[in-house]
Amino acid sequence: MSKAVELYYNQDQITVERSTRGDAEYLKHNMRQQDKEEIWASHHHTPEQAMDFIINKTIFCLTVKIQGQPVAMFGVNGETVLGDKGIVWMLATDEIDKIKLRFLRHSRRFVKMMLEYYPYVYNFVDVRNKVSIAWLRKLGAKFDTAKPHGVEQKLFRYFWFERT
Repeated sequence: MSKAVELYYNQDQITVERSTRGDAEYLKHNMRQQDKEEIWASHHHTPEQAMDFIINKTIFCLTVKIQGQPVAMFGVNGETVLGDKGIVWMLATDEIDKIKLRFLRHSRRFVKMMLEYYPYVYNFVDVRNKVSIAWLRKLGAKFDTAKPHGVEQKLFRYFWFERT
């Protein structure tokens, strides 16, 4: 008996659904270059290590698909077990560009969903990752100034969203 897919969005052959190990497996082999560079600079994680951590530790993890093919995964992890802050993240393939405007339009609803889990979510974004910074800015993220961060001490910007 197959498990029913938990859909959060389904329109025009684009779905957002609860992530599976298969989604993580696909993404670790097809991750966009700027995401690979960011996870390496921050943690010295390979795509395999990042996706293994995500699928095993993330409490809220969703996959964006075009015609059933994963193009991005995003979610939130608790900062601590009983804390009220979450660490928000997203990793994607280059195929996300095919739906970037539609995805942006609907992303705010998912930020609100994460803020239901935690009233304050944050992370760091590599300053070289201009696409992600622009997307976060359009979603209403607030930013700190760029500072050295992570294993390689590259410039990153701390960003956050908070429940109002």
